[in-house]
Amino acid sequence: MGRIRTKNILLYFLLLVQTTCTEPFIIKTIDFDSVLVAESTVTDEIKRQAVKLSRTIGLEEFGLSAEQSADVTIEDSNANVFTFTYDVETQTYLSDIEFKAEANTQYTLKIKTSDGRGYTSNVVELPPMAQIEQVYTEFVSQNGKEGIQVFVDSDNATGAEHFRYEYEETYKVKLPANAKFDWEIVNYSDFTQFGELELTPREWSDEEFCYPTDSSGGVVQTSTNDLGENRITRFPIRFIDAGNPVLRERYSILVRQYVQGIEAHTFYQTLKDLGSEESLLSQGQPGFVQGNIFSDAGPDEKVLGYFGAASVSSQRIYFNHKDFGLDLPRYFVECDWLVSNEISFRELKRKLEFENYQIYSTDDIVEGPHYITQSECSKCTAFSTHIKPDFWED
Repeated sequence: MGRIRTKNILLYFLLLVQTTCTEPFIIKTIDFDSVLVAESTVTDEIKRQAVKLSRTIGLEEFGLSAEQSADVTIEDSNANVFTFTYDVETQTYLSDIEFKAEANTQYTLKIKTSDGRGYTSNVVELPPMAQIEQVYTEFVSQNGKEGIQVFVDSDNATGAEHFRYEYEETYKVKLPANAKFDWEIVNYSDFTQFGELELTPREWSDEEFCYPTDSSGGVVQTSTNDLGENRITRFPIRFIDAGNPVLRERYSILVRQYVQGIEAHTFYQTLKDLGSEESLLSQGQPGFVQGNIFSDAGPDEKVLGYFGAASVSSQRIYFNHKDFGLDLPRYFVECDWLVSNEISFRELKRKLEFENYQIYSTDDIVEGPHYITQSECSKCTAFSTHIKPDFWED
């Protein structure tokens, strides 16, 4: 919700008189209010809990305007105060110590920004716990497409009603080629458009598999009140098209289930109905959605976001495209295979320096010819990491 459409927008219409072309609108934000955006869910997991703070931005701006240098605390009804420190890498405030939300305990989020303004949430409590019973897959046809549907069943013996889901997918990718050399162009002449290519073996030239990780976006939630039964059965979490490259070697998905209160469910459902995007903190929001965080100065100052407490259950599964009899999906990009002696040195220089091509092989380290392709086809670091995650199972 960091990118908010404000109520005062000035549109400048530039009309061409002598042509049929139309210039794009110039959209500017005037009378812009910098509104605090806060989101946090304290869970029953022992970990460093997180609080996300940002500021709304104008229509002509992009990205996320992180709110730094704030004093952030979570206080509970047992007189415990948990302090938070801003983490530059994650752009979130993380608790200075690990803790978890406890049953029959009330929690309050308090924020004081660098300009001295204070904000306080309503009191929240931990809902009942409900364990994920199983995460499983089926081959299905959906909207004219065939693919793999990931479902979740939940054991709801405690009578929990409102469920929100997130997932994190990690997939094993085999590189079409390994970039075996780092390179440097020396003695290049603009006049002759020729130079020399010096190669050095890469430290990670033996990397073969990459392990990208992506997170879910938007709001995925359900309620037993909507399902007509007091359990979660065959709830769809993720549909993967049969030709999706994430299925090439091996795929893993970690599903996290949050049991939340009716207030949190209503808040996130409202956001979803308004049109959710990949992140609740960066989506365009056509109207103001009141959460449960308020300015200490009074109701005239708007605050966006929600502070909640949730019990969490998670489960990870693995599968391969061969498990479903699928053909090997295409690679993520169309790889371009070039040989240095079949193109000019100027073209080789342009490919290496400006298009981020890599040298994956050579017949002779000095004389060549050298074989090049895009970094996405030859280096894990171009899109992920070559380090196998600790949780990974082959």
